Amino acid sequence: MSENTSTEGRLLRTRKVRRAQSDRLPFVPYGGAPIIALGLLMAFALWPFAFGVIQLSTERAAAQALADIDAAWARPRVSGQWVTLEGRPPSRQAAEGALAAVREARASTLLGMARPVTRVRDGFDWAGLGETASASSINWSFRVANGVLTLDGDMPNNTVREQVVAAARTEIDPPRIVSVQDSLSITNDPSPDGFLEIALRGVDTVSRCDRGVSGFNTNRFSLSCELPAADAATVRDIALAPVPMGEVGAVDIISREAVDSCESSLSDLLGDARIEFQSSSAVIGAGSASLLDDVAEAVRACPGSLRIAGYTDSTGLPETNRQLSQARAEAVRNALIARGVPQNRLVATGYGDASPVAPNTTAQGRALNRRIEIRVIRVSE
Repeated sequence: MSENTSTEGRLLRTRKVRRAQSDRLPFVPYGGAPIIALGLLMAFALWPFAFGVIQLSTERAAAQALADIDAAWARPRVSGQWVTLEGRPPSRQAAEGALAAVREARASTLLGMARPVTRVRDGFDWAGLGETASASSINWSFRVANGVLTLDGDMPNNTVREQVVAAARTEIDPPRIVSVQDSLSITNDPSPDGFLEIALRGVDTVSRCDRGVSGFNTNRFSLSCELPAADAATVRDIALAPVPMGEVGAVDIISREAVDSCESSLSDLLGDARIEFQSSSAVIGAGSASLLDDVAEAVRACPGSLRIAGYTDSTGLPETNRQLSQARAEAVRNALIARGVPQNRLVATGYGDASPVAPNTTAQGRALNRRIEIRVIRVSE
């Protein structure tokens, strides 16, 4: 009895043990931390190199854009892909043109042409531009042709206009200059310092030409002049002398003797022989290769620019003839370029059946009218 009671009174204890697992960091993203750190280190090391390459590309693109528009007065200051243009612009228009050119500048990349410039800022020196800017809209052109000196363009006031017209009339010297045609307009703007002086230079230089044009446009003086060779040096010196406002632009002097010699040589070449084309086409015949060699040599010795004029006979529709003559003139131009004549000296124009040199009523006359002529482009054209 007592034994059973002892057994029944024994307490059974059960201990439950729960194993607690410590927190572990997942591999991602923590396992990739060293890789990320290495990548950042490489980027940090390579960034100065990449930045330098991008900045150099931006500098080159900006400099080329300014060179393309002849803006030597402007200087690009580059930071990364940002460009600040510095310098003293000759006019408001010139400044706006420089900003636009750099903004659109392109550079070659592995994916083609791209714009490296992301921002362009104005850092120009505007000091003293007030007078120049007011003159930038006052432009004029004085022209001598066929015995007439024509004055065209703008004058700031009537006093300046009267002085320019009076100077032009003192240059009347028949038969070279028989009369003066006054087509000047008055703007009623303030007269900038130096404006009258440069306008009188325009009259002085162009009146010495047999054919010529002097001009003042966007603050730039220019002259194109055909005259005797003996007078060429004097006129060139006057035209290129420092100007009181703006700057000197293109000055092209062509001697009359050089023009006459050039056109005489070309006339002899193309009068004795003809550049032959395949029937109703602009394909030059193989037999004309030697003649084209001689023509190219003569053209290279000519002054200025030359016009290649194509003509047909009157057979067919006028527009068809004009298109054929244009295509033939361009074919001759291409042939001369291939023989070393600079392309910017050659202009091709088709005149169709205009200006016949013989009657179109006979086969012989029509053959004479199908021709190519090459002439120096005169200054007044």
